[in-house]
Amino acid sequence: MVRLTDLIRGAQGSPDDEGGEKQSSAGEAANLPRPEPIQLRNLSAGQAEAAEPSGPQQDWYGTAEAVLQTMAEDIRRRQTVALGDLPVIATAFVTSLARDDRLFVGAVSSRTEASQVRNLVNTAIFAVKIGMGLGYRRDELSRLALAGMVHDLGMFRLPDQLLNDPGRWADHQLGLLRTHPNLGAELLAQVAPDQPWLAEVALQEHERANGTGYPRGLKGYQTHEFAQVIGLADVFDALLTPRAYRRKMLPHEAIRELLMVEKAAFSSQVIKAMVEQFSVFPLGTTVRLNTGEVGVVAHLNQRFPLRPVVRISQGVDRGLLAEPKDVDLSKTTLVHIVEVLAPDGVPGET
Repeated sequence: MVRLTDLIRGAQGSPDDEGGEKQSSAGEAANLPRPEPIQLRNLSAGQAEAAEPSGPQQDWYGTAEAVLQTMAEDIRRRQTVALGDLPVIATAFVTSLARDDRLFVGAVSSRTEASQVRNLVNTAIFAVKIGMGLGYRRDELSRLALAGMVHDLGMFRLPDQLLNDPGRWADHQLGLLRTHPNLGAELLAQVAPDQPWLAEVALQEHERANGTGYPRGLKGYQTHEFAQVIGLADVFDALLTPRAYRRKMLPHEAIRELLMVEKAAFSSQVIKAMVEQFSVFPLGTTVRLNTGEVGVVAHLNQRFPLRPVVRISQGVDRGLLAEPKDVDLSKTTLVHIVEVLAPDGVPGET
């Protein structure tokens, strides 16, 4: 039986591998022009300042969702669309994720149905985390977040009856679906003509390193690294989302699926960055400790992926604590995770 910890070690490499391969920056992965910095010159001072999250009351997730929902409706109605506030929101995502992981936890939280707009938001958040693991600069992360939020806009050019079909799609439906990268690239070429890399990344996001992707079957470094990162983030979000033909996966199950089934589809460098940033037990995963206590993974320990910080909410006696407490499993060998639970406390697959 393949153990998840063995797969993690394989993806991370040995300590001797650290520094053996120089990390490439985001624009060096393909023969494409390096993305230009996001242009914020037309924003007011107040709008630019809004890119810095000022406190816990700022709901950047909800803001992104509202802006993208409006954009999606305009695309469906064949109306003129613009990036609008998305560059500001992208910068805010980066600032927020550099400060703490609340956005990430929100993105992996329980969901009851698929939403194309939420997929755009979640993919952007997951992509930024992977980009952090790749060592991207702040400006690169902002561009990556923007590309993540618009990577599948072409989906809104497809017929509603196709998008609303909850079951497994027939071959002719899949053929129609696979036109959406071209539709999205055409749309972004019109919306952001001064940022042609956005259209290029949207066109390539469904390409895979082993040549199994679409629409052009590109391989390896023929694909822009932004597209590889966003593609991996997109698949991770899809695995966390329930479908009519399968239940949603828990975060640790999605990580295992990517390592076992999808590993050849993405570069080892991008996979490694995901593992380091998401951990064996990603943020927001509900776990039970060998003490009997139950809590949620609140912080990651990159050096010790099996020993995150767990925020305990349920005590040994199964009663709720008056005030949650944090337990850093990297600081003790006596306490460890024995079980991953669904958010409702039901054991998940291990």
